Amino acid sequence: MTEYWFARYKPGSMSQRGSRGLVPLNWKGRLTISTFVLGMVLGGVLMLVFGLRDQMQLGIPLFIVCAIAGGSFFLWASVAKTDPTKSIYDYREERQQ
Repeated sequence: MTEYWFARYKPGSMSQRGSRGLVPLNWKGRLTISTFVLGMVLGGVLMLVFGLRDQMQLGIPLFIVCAIAGGSFFLWASVAKTDPTKSIYDYREERQQ
């Protein structure tokens, strides 16, 4: 059985507005979000550092690589590790019992 990292607010097809939005279920989900944010911040810092050294031609590709790596990992996890049938409210009810 697959261990899910995220749950949706409401399960359903992607055309329903209520099915949008992911909530992390465990530390792996929170780490995935942190990895995405860290990739963006690291890319921005690298672009700033190389831009201040007049090497923007190196800073921009580094930012793009960091952003693509963080974004790709988040997109993969949001598709492969999201529970399609249960909402976050179902998980909260199970935890209370």
